Amino acid sequence: MRGRVPRHLLAPRRRVSAGLPAMRPFVAWLCLSGTCAIAPACRRPDPGPALQIVGESSRVRISDPVPATSPWFDGARIAMVAARGEIVGLQVLHRGGGPAALSVPAGAPVQVRGYTVEALEVRRSSTEMYGGSHGAGRYADGLVPAATPASDPAYFEVEVARDAAPGVVDGQLTVAGRAIPVALSIAPVTLPPMPIRVWAYEDPREIAWAAGDEAACIARFASYGILLSPDVKLEDWPVRRDRLLGIPGLRDVPVWISDQPAAAADQVRRWIAAFAGTGQVPFAIPIDEPRTPAQRQKLRALADAVRAAGGGPTTFRLAVTDDPHPEYGDTIDLYISPLAAHLTGDRVARWTYNGAPPRAGAMVLDAEPPGMRTWGWIAWRWQIPIWYVWDALYWHDRYNWRGAPLPGRALDPRSDAVSFDDGEDHGNLATAPPPSRSPPSSSRAPSATPALTPPGRATRPPGKPPAAG
Repeated sequence: MRGRVPRHLLAPRRRVSAGLPAMRPFVAWLCLSGTCAIAPACRRPDPGPALQIVGESSRVRISDPVPATSPWFDGARIAMVAARGEIVGLQVLHRGGGPAALSVPAGAPVQVRGYTVEALEVRRSSTEMYGGSHGAGRYADGLVPAATPASDPAYFEVEVARDAAPGVVDGQLTVAGRAIPVALSIAPVTLPPMPIRVWAYEDPREIAWAAGDEAACIARFASYGILLSPDVKLEDWPVRRDRLLGIPGLRDVPVWISDQPAAAADQVRRWIAAFAGTGQVPFAIPIDEPRTPAQRQKLRALADAVRAAGGGPTTFRLAVTDDPHPEYGDTIDLYISPLAAHLTGDRVARWTYNGAPPRAGAMVLDAEPPGMRTWGWIAWRWQIPIWYVWDALYWHDRYNWRGAPLPGRALDPRSDAVSFDDGEDHGNLATAPPPSRSPPSSSRAPSATPALTPPGRATRPPGKPPAAG
């Protein structure tokens, strides 16, 4: 879906097939009588504790009460459990801010990374198209590396070495004038390196317009198990080859081919030659969301040409953002669809894209938690190897510019996190950088790392549901 189209056509792109309970905030205010004596909603909400520790997928507006309880923090001590090779994300909610530092002893098999968290403004809530909204307000989201972040919340990643010995590592969180003991229990389980489980589409012009460093941005996303890439054209391959082929765990590489059979056949042969011996497979989506019989027949003719040129599941995968139809036969190698669940006996390869409640958590800024944390459990349950995100870097309103010169209206999420389709998509995974600074990643990006892993990979305290945190 790569242009401005009617809302009713866009809605399917924001739906994912697995079921989650609906998450609709509803508050009834009973203050019309002029007295609060019998109206509990009139009471000022309990702001919660002055200090709390929550996981990376907890989304709390700056004005929201702090959660009363936490599976990691009992008010006096922080307790975590992690496997070898795991990265755990923690938010330190400390109303009022001030420097925060998380430390472990020198030589411990643990690396700690701190981040200042920027607050982004939502003035217009996301609509039903994105599964609803937690509401307007300021949300903590942008991550900027900082050894001792002073923001509220502060964010820390704790990475356990893959060769760490099982046992307990003691550390300390210093925040708000307090020194809080931290106990990290390293489980006798070793996780393999994180494969690429998400493809996040990017338009390279966005980084160029921002004078940013695309290679650094790609590397940052790859550290979260996310491939940040456009669908690469043949003429751009010499520049992008080493940048993409060097990403650990990357198997499927998005490329571009024509929707005209003759031109596509030549391009497919050249792509197959370019990827020979790499262990990676190119794929392309030349026709996006075909809805009519004529569009599906056009895709079938293109698919026949791709197969005749040597395309197939192990050489060049022709993909379509659609469900299987009889007219496709067995010529489509990959279906990318909201109905991506693999059922018993299913013989087609399937991915899915984006998400919206109640079927999956949304990636928009004002989504109800746990957001993208749900994706991994859905992907594991329904055997979905790749989750497709569109659009990862939407820093200019490229689809609503109405004939004005590109790049179009600049979008500044620090003042109003609005973008696609009249400002209702807050789904960027990195915010546009200020001058002379690399793009801060969104706190939603690291949510994809623990989310898109099999059960047992996500840190969870005993007795808590797997998606907690």
